[in-house]
Amino acid sequence: MTAQSSSFPRYAFMPSEGNPEDGAAVFWSVDNDRVHFALAVKALGWVGFGISEAGGMLGADMALYKTSNPSNLVDAYVIEGRSMPLTDDCQDWTLEGATSENGWLIVEMSRLLDTNDGQDRAIKHDADLWVPPTRIIAAWGDTDMVSYHGEKKARSSIRIFADHSNELTEMQALLKTLEEESDSHFDFLEDKFSIPAKETHYQNLCKTVNDFNIELPQGGGVITIIGAMPIITGETAEFIHHFIVYAQKDCTDESTLTRSMIYGWAPGDEGWALPNDVGFPLFDDVNNQALHLEIHYNNPYLIEDMKDSSGVRLYYTYAERTHRAGVLAVGDPYLSLYGESIGEGLTQYAFTCPGACTSSLLGKERNGNNQGITVVSEHLHMHKTGARMTSEVIRGDEVFHKAVADVYEFDNKVSTTRMNACLIKIALNDSTMLSILGAFNVPQDFYTVLPGDSFRTTCYYKDGTAFGLSSQEEMCINFVLYYPAKKTADGKSWTCPYNPEDDFGAGCAAELDMNVVGDLGRDFGNSSGKCVKPAIEALTGSETGQLSSATNEKRVTLFFLLLVMFV
Repeated sequence: MTAQSSSFPRYAFMPSEGNPEDGAAVFWSVDNDRVHFALAVKALGWVGFGISEAGGMLGADMALYKTSNPSNLVDAYVIEGRSMPLTDDCQDWTLEGATSENGWLIVEMSRLLDTNDGQDRAIKHDADLWVPPTRIIAAWGDTDMVSYHGEKKARSSIRIFADHSNELTEMQALLKTLEEESDSHFDFLEDKFSIPAKETHYQNLCKTVNDFNIELPQGGGVITIIGAMPIITGETAEFIHHFIVYAQKDCTDESTLTRSMIYGWAPGDEGWALPNDVGFPLFDDVNNQALHLEIHYNNPYLIEDMKDSSGVRLYYTYAERTHRAGVLAVGDPYLSLYGESIGEGLTQYAFTCPGACTSSLLGKERNGNNQGITVVSEHLHMHKTGARMTSEVIRGDEVFHKAVADVYEFDNKVSTTRMNACLIKIALNDSTMLSILGAFNVPQDFYTVLPGDSFRTTCYYKDGTAFGLSSQEEMCINFVLYYPAKKTADGKSWTCPYNPEDDFGAGCAAELDMNVVGDLGRDFGNSSGKCVKPAIEALTGSETGQLSSATNEKRVTLFFLLLVMFV
């Protein structure tokens, strides 16, 4: 595809879950603080478009259009699974135009990037490859009223602010960036490993620098990891719950306390790149002369004779970057609650890492204003009975920062929308649906943690099971990617887990507060029954659905693009 509209410079095709040849075409542009979308589907009656938190209908901010009421666009939201969308108290979507002809329904709409409305999803700047893309959904039908759509639905992830060509998928853009910025790469893979016929198995593989046959630079052994791409065997993709890559001293070191996490993958993650001044140095001291790959296989139906060769491709440079990255795990990363049952109803587990921990680790720099750390991203992790998760940074008595997965869904799926042409070797088709499986990358800006700040990681469960290692059991972990990396006095990676028997030598032991709660305390979807925001000026012209000549011009271009995309 080479054609594109000057009004809508970016577009993507979202294949239907039931028929990859059918689907929704979405076009978009950003104009200052406003985002414009056009959605085109083969439908006669209605179409819905949404900005989703986790990639599904639950927790989505939606716009609904019906041909039976052609001058009206309804701002709606969904807070409970499989329920009909509820009408927002404030109507923030603007209908810019609509047409229905030749079996096509095209709707153009716009809204502020951030409406400051608790029933809307703020659209974050998502151009940088270490920031999660914007998750979108669509559904459509031929009836007069919005109703159950069956397989006439689609979902995907797009980068609204990206400037790369429409000819590149998101994965291809990531691959292009990594190849341009790296000096080389190496693969860390299993070799036809026989997946055991049991529900949960953790497979561990370790290799040293010599095993990888890496050509190290003259005069020094250091390389810097700047990004990664997963390599997944298509036939065994459904069995891989996640994998983690660690750096460690050597392959005889079996202690989890001496490992430093570099990269974690779960289905739905298409790859990873660090900011251009941040990296993970390898082979530069005695504590990181080996890499450890831990793969969690989930085989609940006890299927036999499955061979897996999955793993990761790691991209590196010979030059060291300005900042050394680290991963801080908070909550219960060592699963000290293993085997403990979670009660029926709604239960809250809050893990607090005290301010003494950051004072101990960050206060040692003694170099003026550069004592804090910069947080790049956070990945919130629970399993099937997890309903909501938050991670707060508390400074003094105030919550300074809050990362939220308001409508946590473990088994959600997102479409790769023709993104598997690179390294993810899924032996299916170009619209493969991949489960996110409990790895929620929070859309947010960088922020700074200072000495004395505390972390509070809170997981909410609905009709929970017990804490454990399998996908059918529960966890509560926040993986915080930050720089510069910190070590404890005895050289261990910085962590602050819940462990009643050990403070890890730096006062870094989290405290647990468990409560049965009456509700999930969600921020999204609260309703007062009326719009309490400032009054919006009356809309006229094309804003009320009357097509202007400029909108008609855009329609012609959109029809041309549809021919290019579908024919």
